[in-house]
Amino acid sequence: MDLYEIINYSFLSKKATSMVTALQLPILYVDMTMEEQPVMLLQFEGTSIEFTLELQRNNKNITNLYDFPIRVKVKHSSETREFESTISNQQMDLVEWIRHFSLFDENLGIDFHVGDTHFDIPTVRNTLPKLRDISITFSKDEPDESDIINAQNLLRALLSKIRCLDLLSVPLQENLYLQHIGIANLEVLYLEYQSNVRFVDLCSWNVEKCIIAKKGDQMSLVDLNRFFKLWIKGSNPKLNELFIEWETEIIPDWNVLLKGLKIEKEIEDQEEEAKYFTIRNSRDICAEIKVCHSEDTASVEMNCPNPVN
Repeated sequence: MDLYEIINYSFLSKKATSMVTALQLPILYVDMTMEEQPVMLLQFEGTSIEFTLELQRNNKNITNLYDFPIRVKVKHSSETREFESTISNQQMDLVEWIRHFSLFDENLGIDFHVGDTHFDIPTVRNTLPKLRDISITFSKDEPDESDIINAQNLLRALLSKIRCLDLLSVPLQENLYLQHIGIANLEVLYLEYQSNVRFVDLCSWNVEKCIIAKKGDQMSLVDLNRFFKLWIKGSNPKLNELFIEWETEIIPDWNVLLKGLKIEKEIEDQEEEAKYFTIRNSRDICAEIKVCHSEDTASVEMNCPNPVN
């Protein structure tokens, strides 16, 4: 039996599911995209199996995790072939589909697309298993108030269940964003956004790794300088990596970023077009700051190999 046949066999019964999970299939990861028609993806080395769960939509376009798919389309892709088929819903609702595939990878990740559909928050909060990470993606360029509230409720419901959070084009609003992230214990936070971020707010986040991708050429080096000064005074004790990138053809004035930081060591790498600076905080912990400009992007990276945990 190939991987596709083995996965299909797992639907036959609980005993079949146990037999398949006992095989410890070489699954790299399992991801789910919660959009108008939810998609489950099982990724193996060199091959993938994708299940599209086709739902009967109501007038309010609300996704309830107790909904049953009408049918399930399957796409099996490998390096040598690709074919599609249609199977029944296996008499499983969305919750059961999620739980079934979480047996193969307990670190399940889910990407919620806000805007095209809304989610029944009580079922999201009460039925989802522990997740590796979630992404919240705004499908609209200009989300309305209903979209923002939906995203806020998703964060409230799921932050305690996850280790990693991606926010893609999510409006930065205090009650939606800063308040909830600030009290979460996240390993990784990834932000992709268009408006400016206040780095003073980042000082309150209890996160180990933060990646910020900024669309547009506006970046306040003054605010980022203040963030590093607060780190020197003792903020963000768990932070071990910070990476910020933004679009700009103009080489930033790095002196604005470094003003008053008491640089202990400076190295310039002309081949990489980067500069490295070492700073130390009040806990006697060192961090290396790397600044770089290449063609149409600039970046600032901070690495602290031995943060306080």
